[in-house]
Amino acid sequence: MNKNDETKHLIANITHQAINPLNGVLGTIDNIIDGTISDDRRNQRLGSARAQLEYTITLIRNLAYFAQYGGDDPQIQKASVKTTVIPQCLIEGAMFFQEQADNKRMKVYVKNKNIQNAIKGDPDLLRQVFMNIVDNYIKYGNEGSTVFVDHWIQKKTNDLIIKIEGESIPFSSEERIFELGVRGKDAEGKTSSGSGLGLHICKLIIEKLFFGKISAEYISGRKVSVFEIRMPNGFVTESR
Repeated sequence: MNKNDETKHLIANITHQAINPLNGVLGTIDNIIDGTISDDRRNQRLGSARAQLEYTITLIRNLAYFAQYGGDDPQIQKASVKTTVIPQCLIEGAMFFQEQADNKRMKVYVKNKNIQNAIKGDPDLLRQVFMNIVDNYIKYGNEGSTVFVDHWIQKKTNDLIIKIEGESIPFSSEERIFELGVRGKDAEGKTSSGSGLGLHICKLIIEKLFFGKISAEYISGRKVSVFEIRMPNGFVTESR
């Protein structure tokens, strides 16, 4: 399959993944309007509909980022003068998937919330990276588990490091999970939901826009996956 065919296949897959939850939302709205859903179940169904919309928004955002940054000649805008405060960015990203996490009794715990580690760059982009990784944990993590997130600045290099760890299904380094359209074998077996785009977008944003590196490994002895993001020129900003 050539690159053009791969892109067409990816777009068709994402379109399918977006249409299904939207149909679910329409069904919920119709059932509320015609009175099929009882009052005591209405809030629950509305919460589920919101979660489906959030998932679709994430897919469309990823597709937009792929169109902007995924080509051989990416349209990279001038360096952002914005400051991304890491704890705030991480917490906002986690809140986006609050409904899905609650449904699986999962939690996202951000360590060192009061340490205002920061980096120059667009917070929307880094938030999308974190959202994509959290989405992965919620899809493939165990019910009742906790995803731990830590961040610090390495003194020798001033690199800002973000480490995300949680229970997950296994994957190997040979599976190249950051490549376009790739999903791990166990991921495909667990759920049909997944575009093979989210982690690729993480790689594009971190490498091309923050000039950093992103990596992941599965630690079989502990049954956890660990994502590490490393970006240059981190600093501490004043507490808000």
